[in-house]
Amino acid sequence: MQDNTTDKELVLQAMREYGQRKAAELQAASAGMTGTELYAQEQYIPDFQAARAAQNMMTRTASRENGFVCRSTAGRVVRLIQNYDSDERPGEPETLPAQWGFVWSTDPRKALPFVALADSPYNTNNCCTYPAEDGVDHVYQSGQDGNVWPPRTVNVKWTDLGTVEEVMGNV
Repeated sequence: MQDNTTDKELVLQAMREYGQRKAAELQAASAGMTGTELYAQEQYIPDFQAARAAQNMMTRTASRENGFVCRSTAGRVVRLIQNYDSDERPGEPETLPAQWGFVWSTDPRKALPFVALADSPYNTNNCCTYPAEDGVDHVYQSGQDGNVWPPRTVNVKWTDLGTVEEVMGNV
């Protein structure tokens, strides 16, 4: 019997299987993970469009605590909180905030552009990016829980950690 599988193909198959196993483990463990922990493992979180193509969101687990976790095209980690027909409504999670709970990281290097979502507020130490007064994007850290207002809003606690380049380097 002759096996035509090359060493490269064997290695690639083993890597795919490893990645699938790690992704399944992350989904199972995600209920107990913080946003920061999820962002630290983002390489094992499926992209939304690929996940939607593989299985309709109507049939996935939905819950604020242990719903299916994926990553939007914008890079935001989201948790499915309400099932819906993703064939009829194929939009990104940012366009369907009632179906998705957004999670934020306290790691300034994982900060993404600010979005105001009443159902997914920033809590103390969560980070985002936002234009400073000079128009250059800065990384900000929330100083309060339940924060749905952008940085630089009067009477809202945000700490300017510096420019994106200063904080993140050449990411």
